[in-house]
Amino acid sequence: MGTKTMSASYTSVSSNAPARRAGFTPAKIRAGLLAVMAVAVVAGFFATGSQASHLAMVNDGAALTRLMRFMAVIKAGMAVAVSAVVLWRLGAAITLPWFIGYASSCAAMAAGPGLIWGMAHIGLGALLLHGGLLISILLVWRDPAVGVLLANRVVARRQFIAGGAG
Repeated sequence: MGTKTMSASYTSVSSNAPARRAGFTPAKIRAGLLAVMAVAVVAGFFATGSQASHLAMVNDGAALTRLMRFMAVIKAGMAVAVSAVVLWRLGAAITLPWFIGYASSCAAMAAGPGLIWGMAHIGLGALLLHGGLLISILLVWRDPAVGVLLANRVVARRQFIAGGAG
């Protein structure tokens, strides 16, 4: 049960995903996720009509509108951070069900800040954003390939340090 055995199993697990055999490279998979997220961002911003958005801003007041829009910007930053982790994960082979899970959760969290910004669907925007964040985090936590990627990174880092020390 030495390090060599673990290292060999890490390598074999990370290269067996059907997406790689189907010709989907990590770059294509990442581009697909970014396209899904771009559509979700646009849909989130334009889901609220300008009249409904204006009416919500008038009813809620300028101070609350500024606060909610500032919160939408902060929440967009959280979505970007989690999306960066998902994009890192998509650098290795992935199966279609895992990709669908990641794409759905990232699309939900990408649409949320736009809905909050529009002020007419704050509750739905918050639900989509926080649901997408939670599901993305759970997927990364439960994805067996993440452990493989982290283990390979640790092994590479240790080899680099050992090589630099001599």
